[in-house]
Amino acid sequence: MPAADEPAAPPHEVVLQDYDQHGRIWSLDVTTGVLTPGSGRCHGFVHLTDASRRGDVAVAAALYADGPGAGTLWLQYGPTRWDCSRVAVRQASEADGHRLFTVFGTGGPELELRYPAPDPGPLDPAYDWIVTVADDFFLWAAERLGDDGGSTRHTLTEHFGAGFLPD
Repeated sequence: MPAADEPAAPPHEVVLQDYDQHGRIWSLDVTTGVLTPGSGRCHGFVHLTDASRRGDVAVAAALYADGPGAGTLWLQYGPTRWDCSRVAVRQASEADGHRLFTVFGTGGPELELRYPAPDPGPLDPAYDWIVTVADDFFLWAAERLGDDGGSTRHTLTEHFGAGFLPD
C-alpha cells in the first residue's frame, strides 16, 4: 500500500474513437466507465447511450482492446466489462420497433438493454443495412462478436490492440 504522500496509481484508461462522432476521441476509465476527452491512437470505439430521454446520464458502451500487445477484446457497458471470448452477444429487433441487446455469460443474461431503433428520418431509399449498422453501435458490436469462427474478433483484437488513428 503506498504511503500517504505517494501518488496513487493512475486509473487504467484506454483511448477510444466515438462511434457516432468520428472526430471525437475519448479516454475511458475501464474501472468506472467514466469518459474524459482524450487524444492519441484509438484502441476501439465507444458509444454514448441516449439515456437523456429518461433524464438519466448517458452511459458509455465500448468495444476495445487494452492497447499495444493486448490479447483480449473487451465489451464494456458503464463500469461492467466482459472478455469477449467468454460471453455471447445477441441483438434482436422487437415487433414494436425496439431493439434488445443481450450479453450472455455462463449463468445466463448478464445485460439486457432495450432501446429504440435509430430513426432514419424521412423515407430514404438509400437507407440500407450498411447504414442501419452504422447508426446502431449495439447492432455493429453484436455482428462483430457473433462470428462463430472467431476470425472477426481476432482481427478486431489485433487492429484495436495496435491502435489506429481517428478518422
